[in-house]
Amino acid sequence: MAAACYFVALFHRSSLAVAADAATERFSTSPATLSVLSALQLAIYLALQIPAGVLADRIGPRRMITAATLALAVGSAVFAVSASLLGGLAGRALIGFGDAFLFTNVLRLAAHWFSADRFGRVAAVTGLVGGIGQLAATAPLGTSLRLFGWVGTFSGAAALTAVLALSAWTMLRDRPDGHAEHEAAETAGAAPRERVSESLKAVVARNGTWHSFWVHFVMMGQFVAVTVLWGPPWLIESQGYDSAAASSWVLLCVGGFLAGSWLCGQYVAGRPHRRQRFALGLSTVVTLTWGVVIGWPGVLPPALLTVLLLIIGVAGGSAMLAFDGVRAANATHRSGLAVGTANMGGFTAAVLIQLAVGGVLRLAAELPADPSYRLAYLPVLVLVVVGTLGQLRQRRLMRREQPAARTTSG
Repeated sequence: MAAACYFVALFHRSSLAVAADAATERFSTSPATLSVLSALQLAIYLALQIPAGVLADRIGPRRMITAATLALAVGSAVFAVSASLLGGLAGRALIGFGDAFLFTNVLRLAAHWFSADRFGRVAAVTGLVGGIGQLAATAPLGTSLRLFGWVGTFSGAAALTAVLALSAWTMLRDRPDGHAEHEAAETAGAAPRERVSESLKAVVARNGTWHSFWVHFVMMGQFVAVTVLWGPPWLIESQGYDSAAASSWVLLCVGGFLAGSWLCGQYVAGRPHRRQRFALGLSTVVTLTWGVVIGWPGVLPPALLTVLLLIIGVAGGSAMLAFDGVRAANATHRSGLAVGTANMGGFTAAVLIQLAVGGVLRLAAELPADPSYRLAYLPVLVLVVVGTLGQLRQRRLMRREQPAARTTSG
């Protein structure tokens, strides 16, 4: 049930990408200005990750998931009826608010219901369900917009989301019977009601937290940037595809996300050394991918474009490994805050990418579409390199911790 709420969160988060053409016409604006809508939504999501983690640990996921899903419903309704950019901003702000509290609380619920060694797989399956929601925001959403129009599509999504919120309140339970007593025993002597500042200090002091932050920074940031806003305009304006074809290419990228989530859940999650090696190797491949996107002159051959979008998508799905790592690095009673901290990585990158790409496109407005987009994607490459180097540094620090920990325990 909680994963179903995350499904609709990913649908609403990603809906602006496929609806970009319709949104520019409805709000009488340009794609570069439209990036403000996406950046605002992601900035709100980013800013609320620490509060989301704290509230997940203190209030409980049932209340937070229900409230967050209701916020998504209201935001979609506002977005549906708005005919001005200001109204669109208000709708996307509410969607960003609701989205911000969902994933962290879904994984907090998972921490209550599943053992630590199964947590990584549950996180990956949750990502898989969310990816299906993002899948619904590609070609199916485009079809709905053509058949039912702007108001019909987004008001219908709002109604279905409201029903899901009511279902979540009815069906969800924060923890199994007897789990509260077990958790209290686990955190005895460790201040189960410690102050937020103490919890945050403990979480950010862990090298494993920062390693997970950088894993998410690299893998999720670039995926969100492509699928939430900049993928379709790039495919249409620079690569020469029409709106329907661009939606299909984004669909392929989301398919890669689903494959990455599934593969990581099956073969990587729960295996610390394999997880670290896989994350670093895939981050290197992502860096090379963006180097090709920027360096290739003119239109990319379809076969090469297929490979590049699949890599971007697989990396996005593999970002779920960050939550496996951060859960292993932190105590159970801080798992909500730890997940929220790691989750900031990808969305810090996504916000920076959204703003940087939009800014470069405005500066390069006099250039043809292909060179302007290649220049605009340079910040993506820079951020991916920074995140990969951050992973490498934290991995070395974690290796140094392990001999020290064995010596101390001996």
